Amino acid sequence: MSKRKLGWIIDPLQEAENPLLTWLWCGFLFLCGLILWGVLLNFGEIPFDFHDWAEVNAPRIAFLQDAIRKGVLPLHMADASALRGVTDRYMALPDVILSPQVLLLKWLDVGDFILVHTWLLFALGFWGLYRLKKMAGLSLLTFSWLFLLFNFNGHLVSHYAVGHVTWGGTFLFSWFIYLVMKLLNGDHSWRWVAQISFLLFFIFLQGSFHQFVWCLLFLGVLALTGVRNFFSVLKAGAAACLLSLVRIVPPALQMGSFDDEFLGGFSSLRQLFDAFVRIIPPADSLNPEATGSFLGWWEFDAYLGYAGAAALIVFGIVWLAARDKKSGFPAVLLPVAVIALFSVSKFYEWFRLIPIPLFTGERVSSRMLILPLVFGFFFAAAGMQNALNSRRKPLFSAVIAILTLITADELWQHLSVWQVTNAFQSFPYTYTDLSIKTVNNHADPQYTSGLLIGLSVTVLTALVLLLLVWREARQKNAGTDLTPQNE
Repeated sequence: MSKRKLGWIIDPLQEAENPLLTWLWCGFLFLCGLILWGVLLNFGEIPFDFHDWAEVNAPRIAFLQDAIRKGVLPLHMADASALRGVTDRYMALPDVILSPQVLLLKWLDVGDFILVHTWLLFALGFWGLYRLKKMAGLSLLTFSWLFLLFNFNGHLVSHYAVGHVTWGGTFLFSWFIYLVMKLLNGDHSWRWVAQISFLLFFIFLQGSFHQFVWCLLFLGVLALTGVRNFFSVLKAGAAACLLSLVRIVPPALQMGSFDDEFLGGFSSLRQLFDAFVRIIPPADSLNPEATGSFLGWWEFDAYLGYAGAAALIVFGIVWLAARDKKSGFPAVLLPVAVIALFSVSKFYEWFRLIPIPLFTGERVSSRMLILPLVFGFFFAAAGMQNALNSRRKPLFSAVIAILTLITADELWQHLSVWQVTNAFQSFPYTYTDLSIKTVNNHADPQYTSGLLIGLSVTVLTALVLLLLVWREARQKNAGTDLTPQNE
């Protein structure tokens, strides 16, 4: 096949001449993603009787289903063991799912809902990745590499495998990267503030409380990189918290009831190295001799494979060497470095000394590495594209294509090992009866008052943000209308 015919795969300009091929390629990747997540989750036929599927998330979703089918609010659980024994108030836990798609539980059983819920978030995340592709001028080849690492890294796969369906908000990190890059490219509008605020609120509604906090921390550090960034981030952070008050107030009523003992981050360079390149199967995930920790391996797993890790490092350096301000350099490096540092040892424990309850909820800081890591995927993909745009395009095209194929194989090996059916066989059997996870609403004035106050502030904040965006757009249009037109 001629170089010209292959050009649409590696050259965004030639790709633009073949939009049908772009849609076919991206459609193929999207379909592969749906199938692979279906394989991991056994296409909804999930054996729930193990680990956090049994103890936490399957019972919580069954409870939501009972509430929706009865047409009542999901306020109190009859059997509250899935709420960690803290309370019977469902919404008092910050990591429960309350997103709009839970309405599908009226027609879907718990396993099918988890599959569809995951597919929906994957689809939204894919859309965000596509927007990043357009923003950074990525070719289909570099986009394919980014797609693989973003959607099938060990962190996301292993957490899902053990029942952490609330990790679905991680798919939405593609939009977080997109909006952060827009800010660094000069967008300080109220529209930007509204977009990122609603995004963080939506992440919170997925039960992704941890991801919500990590994003706030990232923005907080980003605010230190410049005066304009500071005020834009300040507005966004305040708006995101006010929007999320309906989810923040109920847990705040239970302050002091939660176990917030800090459990640590990565404890050694060897453990960090293993996290990227070693497949530790579910059967060994609770073995301290294999993992280097008394915590489960999913808390450290960041598997990229040797090819994925090598590409991340090499082309991340290429991106750094380019020093391209359009890709957020150098301001974005500070929050990436700080959040990565928080994931190591006890650095985050020292930060927790600051008495902000929202930030003391993170007990296992190694989890935080995924946020700077997905930024790294994006930067490395941009570095790949810089290499493809160089004079040595044929050489780099072959190298990147080979690395992408090897990465796909390595990630598949990890995913196949961590399928829920394999994980089920590797963990102690924990019987769970989803039929008893029912609604038992009762008089609870403090709880219901807190919900109403939080909801009122959420709605008011949403209206104010929409008003500010509308006014800003109107002023912009008025300014455009007043601009003299050439005769």
